[in-house]
Amino acid sequence: DIEETEFSLNDVLENLTNVVGINCEEKSLELHFNIGSSVTNGLVGDPLRLGQVLLNLANNAVKFTDAGGEIIVGVSVVERHASGLKVHFSVSDTGIGMNAAQQGKLFQEFSQADTSTTRKYGGTGLGLSISKRLTELMGGEIWVESEPGKGSTFHFTVEVGVQSGEDDLPSPKQGNIEEGRVLIVDDNSTALDILF
Repeated sequence: DIEETEFSLNDVLENLTNVVGINCEEKSLELHFNIGSSVTNGLVGDPLRLGQVLLNLANNAVKFTDAGGEIIVGVSVVERHASGLKVHFSVSDTGIGMNAAQQGKLFQEFSQADTSTTRKYGGTGLGLSISKRLTELMGGEIWVESEPGKGSTFHFTVEVGVQSGEDDLPSPKQGNIEEGRVLIVDDNSTALDILF
């Protein structure tokens, strides 16, 4: 059952960071967040189910990405309407990627891109089918974009309500910094792209 309760998107993302961040650190992966400037923090929906989908996708991204790679979690508003928001989430990795045939099987129960007995990565093949079901129950859809050797990006949307009187989440693009200077030093080009 899907709940309709007030929750903080910040809390959901912080929990994701706490869990996935440890796995990223163990594999020497970088974890980045790209939050759109119009995304609202105070939402109404099912934070547990939303967190489940994000956690499954992020853990998969970590599993299929070799040391030195990166994971990027994106959040943006697709549509605003009278009853709330349609929010788009994405989880990108620089991992092994998939061909079209493998992508076609992904969201079926007990199905994996690599079905050989000598496969390198474990798992039951249930996570993505459960994520698909949860996403649909939350009024959205899920899909993937991928190329072999170039990583994958999993996308999904959900319909959520907005708590009354809520402000937008803070974003690096918000605020007036025109009168000052900002020096950013980072050895990762993706981090600079996200900020600017």
